Amino acid sequence: MLIRSVTMKLRLLKLISFVWIVSLAACSDDDGEYIPSYITDLVTVTTDAQGIVTSVQLDNGTIYSIASQGIKSDAPETDIRCRGTYVLKHGSMKMYGLTAIFANQAIPASSVRYVKNGTTYYGTENLPRDPVKFISMWKSGGYINLHVGVLTTGKGSHQYAFCQEGSGQYSLLHLRPDNDDESYTAHVFLSMPIPEGEDKLTFSVYTYDGVYTREF
Repeated sequence: MLIRSVTMKLRLLKLISFVWIVSLAACSDDDGEYIPSYITDLVTVTTDAQGIVTSVQLDNGTIYSIASQGIKSDAPETDIRCRGTYVLKHGSMKMYGLTAIFANQAIPASSVRYVKNGTTYYGTENLPRDPVKFISMWKSGGYINLHVGVLTTGKGSHQYAFCQEGSGQYSLLHLRPDNDDESYTAHVFLSMPIPEGEDKLTFSVYTYDGVYTREF
């Protein structure tokens, strides 16, 4: 199985996101046997030196080897946070779709640098806080995970980052492209790795209804 890989450069913090696409299979396997229900969840995949996905780790810690499925990316020897669609059968995993999601470490608010309407902004006074629709937030697998709705027409690339505003205080940064309008809702998943030693933290999301903050 070959994954078509597309890279998108993000100006905000100069981050890179990979999007992988595979086709969903029918409701029976190669032997015509019924396949259990599809599961769609956030997972972490590991690739080898050739970019082949060798294993998938669920957020509960369970690891499945999928090297034989030949799923290839253009990011060798790394761990990549993804949204995966799969089935579990007889103790093994069959992967039907992988989409890499934004999952970078948080940076201090004072280190933020971005460009909007041709102007470069620095520091904490003008952090990019374009609102989103809050859907859900949860902690699992060593991450703070977000599911948000982004109003868009599909023009340009929305940019994201995780920001550390203070001790134990984190938030989502979101910058809309200059030429995008608000026509329909795109579903976006993001995962912030929890910093080592951070036993308690708060995370804030700027929404159309105000700031939503949750304590973990």
